[in-house]
Amino acid sequence: MISRYAQLKEKLPISRLSDDVLLAFRVLFDDPLDIVDLAQDIADLTLYPERLTNSYRKEWEAYVVKSLALEIKKRPELSPSEFIEDLMQRVENLQKESDTYNNLWRQVHHARSIAQSSNTIIFPSPLRQQLMAFLLPITTVTPTDSGEPEE
Repeated sequence: MISRYAQLKEKLPISRLSDDVLLAFRVLFDDPLDIVDLAQDIADLTLYPERLTNSYRKEWEAYVVKSLALEIKKRPELSPSEFIEDLMQRVENLQKESDTYNNLWRQVHHARSIAQSSNTIIFPSPLRQQLMAFLLPITTVTPTDSGEPEE
């Protein structure tokens, strides 16, 4: 039998969620004991705005799907429609009333604006700069005729 997580991962159109709704779910299900510090990740967006689309979004999607599967398991007394209504209400309340959510959303929105701006160039991280400087000369290497490695 396929796990709830696998079923939800396959069936939920989570990639269609806007950033604000996905963040609301991520904040709703945030576990303070989790290894990932959501507030710190979002604070890091001021230095690395590309992380929002390059990594954080996929991480949040996986986290939310996993959390939904666990939430369904914890609340078997609710019908699917009751569960959906409860989640919708909780997300709406979070977006309206949570200072934490609103602060995090403001930071995410700012990072997204920077990353999507046509007049902003995002510089590579120091690691990527070193890797590029090290690997760039590969583009100047010409292939050998014999196909044998040269010494």
